[in-house]
Amino acid sequence: MLSNFQVEKTIQQVAKSIAAVLDVEIVIVDKNFKIVGGTAEHQGRYQISNNAIYRHIMLTREPVIIENPGFNKLCKTCKLYKNCPETAEIDYPIIVDNEIVGIISLVGLTAEHRELMLSRKNDYLTFLERMSELIATKASEVLMAQKLEYVAQQLTHIINSVQEGIIAVGNDGIITHFNEFAEKILKVPAPEVLGEKVGKAIPSFHFEEAIQENAIIADKEVRFRKENGETVHCYISANPIKDTFGKKVLGAIVTLKDAKDIKKMVSNMMGFHSKDVNFMDIIGKSNLLTEVKQKALKAAKTPSTVLIRGESGTGKELFARAIHNESLVHRGPFITINCAAIPETLLESELFGYEGGAFTGAKKEGKPGKFELADGGTLFLDEIGDMSLYLQAKLLRALQDKRVQRVGGLKEIPVNVRIIAATNKNLEELVVQNRFREDLFYRLNVIPIIIPPLAERKEDIPDLIEYLLKKYNILFNKNIVAIDDSVRRLFTYYSWPGNVRELENVLEYAINMENGNQITLKSIPEYLVNFLNTKPDKKSLQIMIEDFEKKIIEDKIQSYGFTLEAKNKIADELGIGIASLYRKLKKYKLN
Repeated sequence: MLSNFQVEKTIQQVAKSIAAVLDVEIVIVDKNFKIVGGTAEHQGRYQISNNAIYRHIMLTREPVIIENPGFNKLCKTCKLYKNCPETAEIDYPIIVDNEIVGIISLVGLTAEHRELMLSRKNDYLTFLERMSELIATKASEVLMAQKLEYVAQQLTHIINSVQEGIIAVGNDGIITHFNEFAEKILKVPAPEVLGEKVGKAIPSFHFEEAIQENAIIADKEVRFRKENGETVHCYISANPIKDTFGKKVLGAIVTLKDAKDIKKMVSNMMGFHSKDVNFMDIIGKSNLLTEVKQKALKAAKTPSTVLIRGESGTGKELFARAIHNESLVHRGPFITINCAAIPETLLESELFGYEGGAFTGAKKEGKPGKFELADGGTLFLDEIGDMSLYLQAKLLRALQDKRVQRVGGLKEIPVNVRIIAATNKNLEELVVQNRFREDLFYRLNVIPIIIPPLAERKEDIPDLIEYLLKKYNILFNKNIVAIDDSVRRLFTYYSWPGNVRELENVLEYAINMENGNQITLKSIPEYLVNFLNTKPDKKSLQIMIEDFEKKIIEDKIQSYGFTLEAKNKIADELGIGIASLYRKLKKYKLN
């Protein structure tokens, strides 16, 4: 402690003052007996070894007066025993916080020194006591200053390490601390705002609210535009700082969270990040499916809007996730919303969010919508054909302007979102019926992806069966290794109106029911067994059905022609989607 530069400086001043007043030599050592100050003859920064007098003081914590140096019993271990040049010595301990940190000594080298020191030894002891206290006080001050500096540095490091912006403000609204994350979130360097009113850093923040008696501001959304055009969007919390007695407000601590970080956190917690799905995970090697996967992979590499079409159960969301994971925004969130599953009155607020108090039951702090949560990622609009015309118009504007407006809000919020939409409906027919906006259809249908139904790619069924058996064997702790030939033939002849989803449900049921290691007709759902029993000549019947289907389509083409409008009318009369009609035209070579 006494070896500190600032303390040594004080020690030297004390030593010189004592020497000037008393006309004797001074030696000051630390607790390790290292000389840290004194008059010229005794300086040198060397360590005094084997000094029995100093060791005695360290043990007893009492001052010592040596009237006959060299002949005192404490001097026996000294090499200058009975030959000491000193004529008198007075030593006093330096104590800080009840710990001896050093010793201050007066040393006489002449007979005059000895006579003076011994005649006034009580005065000298008192004087040394005061000097010892002075040195101890200075040492404590330096130590405290060092501790405070360390704590300040540690606090600064902690504040800068926190993944939030932190601003300390006095009760006059002046900023006293401004950490690195606050600089990043508010896009302003600390030197520009330290010592300034908090309004300079956050123009829309009402500081008076933060220093009220019981004020607590929690996650208040703040959005403002800076003079250079940059937009700041964050959430602010504030708590008042009170004195020791909890009565007087001294200022406030303001914490900031970047809106983008909040969205990422929500995405992670809600599972909005796309599951690890890629095109290799989409089971099937048929030519039809392979062509669709290749097209979807190309679409994934662009920011263009994708419209996925196909019957229910074909895996439209699986394709959407694979497209996202192969896209330029794969690190962003993947937000999905089913436009058919949410009532129109709620769908608007789910998509675009709402401001606090926008309607009865709304949260007072408001709520971001799916567009905002998907910022920097992908928004998957499933069952888009079921969206109302009113919301279609609002969606179209959001796609065109890349901005959204919350329900009950006035500000437009910029969003950077990649759109993937999906439907099992005939959107062209809905456009003709004025149930779907034509301009929105063309905005969505930039890259159409048409997923074939399972009935048109039955060669993929064996691969799907193998994959699903492995999946449910693990889930149900089973060991079913195959399906028997009769079940395999049935799966091949059956038309699978529910597509892959239906196949998965059938296998899940069968694995639950099967007691052996092979799925048989006894373990499959009853409706499939009934289908088998009504088809005694399954192969010929399949051919008959296809011939009959081909003849019907040929007749319709003869009646209505081959235009787009004609095809839409044919598909509508047959009760199938336009995509299915095109596949059948290709299958029966009616192009």
